[in-house]
Amino acid sequence: MEVRGKSGKRGATMRFVINGLKYDTENMEKVANVKKWYESRSQLIKAIYNNAKVGTIHDCELWKSKKGNWLLTHTEDYATKVGEAITEEEAKSLLMRYAPDDYEKRFEEIPEA
Repeated sequence: MEVRGKSGKRGATMRFVINGLKYDTENMEKVANVKKWYESRSQLIKAIYNNAKVGTIHDCELWKSKKGNWLLTHTEDYATKVGEAITEEEAKSLLMRYAPDDYEKRFEEIPEA
């Protein structure tokens, strides 16, 4: 599930309530900067591309709560903060792809080729 909020400050604390849990980045550990593809919700874009899956890759921040829950955040339209609760498996996948050193520190060594 994804939640949107407004924030005028860059780098400000972000707070989201997702599935009945409060995610507050002030009380979470920032783990890494990663990227994720999101499908466009724009009806105009969907019409132009004949309803094909079209989207964009966002620069995201990956956070972990003290209770072990994961949050992925990014900014849209310069001020809209978006937060998405993700599973540990998705967090592992993002870390392995975009921050392998952080993955190895937290989970396990990645085997050599």
